[in-house]
Amino acid sequence: MPLEKSLSFLHQVPILDGLDDAELAAFGRDLSRRTLEGGETLFYQGDAGNAVYIVGSGSVRIYVHAEEGQEVSVVLYGAGDLFGEMSLLDQLPRSATAEAIEDTVLWVMGEDAFRRHLQEDNQLALNLMLTLSTRLRETNEAIEALASLDVPRRIAKRLLSLALRQGIQTDRGLRITTRLTQTALASLISASRESTNRALRSLQRKGWIDMVDGYIVILEPGELSRLVGGQDTWW
Repeated sequence: MPLEKSLSFLHQVPILDGLDDAELAAFGRDLSRRTLEGGETLFYQGDAGNAVYIVGSGSVRIYVHAEEGQEVSVVLYGAGDLFGEMSLLDQLPRSATAEAIEDTVLWVMGEDAFRRHLQEDNQLALNLMLTLSTRLRETNEAIEALASLDVPRRIAKRLLSLALRQGIQTDRGLRITTRLTQTALASLISASRESTNRALRSLQRKGWIDMVDGYIVILEPGELSRLVGGQDTWW
């Protein structure tokens, strides 16, 4: 892509925060463009890892197969998110499957180029460490939520987390930029589709969330936050 457009986009990528224009331009020269259709798989759990990816537009679901065979979503990545680095760092096969939720544009960097940039740019290496630390913390919180929270509170916690990373303020409220079906959300919180649907309807009736053109909009983030911290039965 043109240098001006490349720099404008790369300035918005969190893992590249703090890099100057020359460093961003050098990083951008090693990126290639790839498109995925909604539902298309990028790589499978167990594949060899040879590249990292930055989401340009659209969204990607990372999921694993549980022992019983069902899919369990681990995380959703949206515009600006980098993923796929784990296999490049530990030289082990992909630990999960990556699938486009909608039509998606990715920027791809091969293993050798990514390792070279990490070795040459201390800020990039530090940003990657911070990113991995944040993901580990989020994983620990998700495990704790599964053990201690009921389905409505798990949904509230996950929506707040998604809004923090992928939310944009609109005149209606805080819109999560990834289209979340009930099935996808149920997979993210390890709940049945039926219980997830019931909880979502209850949140809508309370006026705390809404669905606008297929996107979840958080109308009352404070109420969702209080719900996560509460212990009383609410529905």
